[in-house]
Formats: sequence, structure tokens, C-alpha cells
Amino acid sequence: MHRLVMPLGVLVLGATMLATLGIARAAGKIRLAQTSNVTNCMMACNSQAAACETTCLVPGTAPTGAATATGNANVNTTCQLNCATQQISCHTTCAQNSPSP
Repeated sequence: MHRLVMPLGVLVLGATMLATLGIARAAGKIRLAQTSNVTNCMMACNSQAAACETTCLVPGTAPTGAATATGNANVNTTCQLNCATQQISCHTTCAQNSPSP
């Protein structure tokens, strides 16, 4: 039995072949982020979330007898969860405000 080995990305299957193999096709084109407005809005959300998360770090105290004057920072989990919730809400607003072609 001979096997045809092709590198990934080289094999192109037509609609008939896909149907024969039992692979579902997307009806029409798959819509991606269509506008830079949506991308810019979501990037602003990410920037706000990153700035928010930096406020969630609380300086730690140095362990007794440590070689350094300060300890590792501690994370305020409630604060980080709040930042993530705001980010998701912001992303949702961006998506809802985007035009649907």
C-alpha cells in the first residue's frame, strides 16, 4: 500500500472532496474582525486592562534575614478579577458597536 505524504499547507481539497470525507463546510465566508475600528477599540480595552492590573500588585515584605530589603510583590486577586471583568465588558461593547456587513 502506497501512502501519499504531502507537507502541511500543500494539500487543497475541493468542496466535493470535503463532502466525501464528511467534513463540514462553512456556509459563505467566515467573517473576521472587519474593521480597524474594532481592532483599535479592543486594543484600547487591553491597554486599560494592563494599566488596571499594575495597580493590583502590592509590595511584599522581606523575609527575616533576607539578603534584599524588599520581598516579592503580592497580587490582589479581587483587583485582578475586576480588571478582567472590565476588559471583557469593554470587548463586548467594541463588538456590539461594530458594523455587521
